[in-house]
Amino acid sequence: MDIKHFGILGAGRAGTALARVAAAQGLEVQIASTRTPSAMKYHLAQYATKARAVSAEDVAQGVDLVVLMVPQEELEDVDPKTLAGTVLVDATNRWEDEPLPQWFEHGLESGLTSSEVIAARFAGCRVVKALNHISHWDLDADKASRRSAQRALGIASDDAEAAEAVAQLVRKLGFAPVILKNLAAGRMLEPQGPVFNEVLDAESLRRLVGADG
Repeated sequence: MDIKHFGILGAGRAGTALARVAAAQGLEVQIASTRTPSAMKYHLAQYATKARAVSAEDVAQGVDLVVLMVPQEELEDVDPKTLAGTVLVDATNRWEDEPLPQWFEHGLESGLTSSEVIAARFAGCRVVKALNHISHWDLDADKASRRSAQRALGIASDDAEAAEAVAQLVRKLGFAPVILKNLAAGRMLEPQGPVFNEVLDAESLRRLVGADG
């Protein structure tokens, strides 16, 4: 899969930062939020000038993958049917003080990681955990500094083909991808994990998460 066009669900600081850096690399981006496309017009004119506003129902139409960047507490408002059949990149994080939908709480209580809970909820998607352990400031840093630092980003999935598609996106964004063994290993990328917000090269990240070379 050659990633050229992708969707972002969530037009906050993280979503617009991703849209900016993607556009700078020549990627086409469409972005959706709880607001209508017309209501997002001025917001995107200021924060993501090259992104195209679409409705949440249409964010998965005609794209190679969709990046989920809404707060986990708002996932109740996302209709799984609108994302069915897509590679869904879970870039969300579990914050301890964040209220969650009941289904999400039950999944966590059963021992699942947050991404596994999302995968169960969005069963029609090929879920990949990625892009969650880097701040929106660092994501939007200039290309030269990203490459010179050789910063690595982790990718976790139970679907090898989907993980490789996201690895391609990570490379195009200017980072080094490190693929973890499965979706459950994505716990290592979460806020309490060893690599969250850490600037690491690929070798260091692999060592901390126990990924293969």
